[in-house]
Amino acid sequence: MTLATFFRADRNADRTIGPEHYLAGFEDQDGEPWGLIVPLEPDDVEAVVLGDIAFSVSMQLDGTLLIEAEGRGDAANEAILASGSLARAPLDEVVRTALDPDLMAMEDETVGELRTLRSRLTAALRLVDQALDDAKE
Repeated sequence: MTLATFFRADRNADRTIGPEHYLAGFEDQDGEPWGLIVPLEPDDVEAVVLGDIAFSVSMQLDGTLLIEAEGRGDAANEAILASGSLARAPLDEVVRTALDPDLMAMEDETVGELRTLRSRLTAALRLVDQALDDAKE
């Protein structure tokens, strides 16, 4: 019998909260664990795995923001994409979430920060308008 190593998040984890444990061990060809399964604390695992990864945010032309891992192989970005809606978000949804009254109540400088947001969005709209004008030519 051939056993393969495995390392994964606890399959019973709530995806929005994250795993309570990661599991490592050996499994057979059918994916059945064999022998000792080692539970690992998320803080320990994530500090090692994510510790030296830089993440960036990019935007598609339709305003969808994407999270990407920098300086890693395709596997890291494929894992991010596999997380579905957690890996991408439309710009208007990000703004809507930021403007949640409960979140804004926790900010000390709400009015100043909203003015900065408005200024940045206005500048972004000017850039989009310029790109549209350039595309028409």
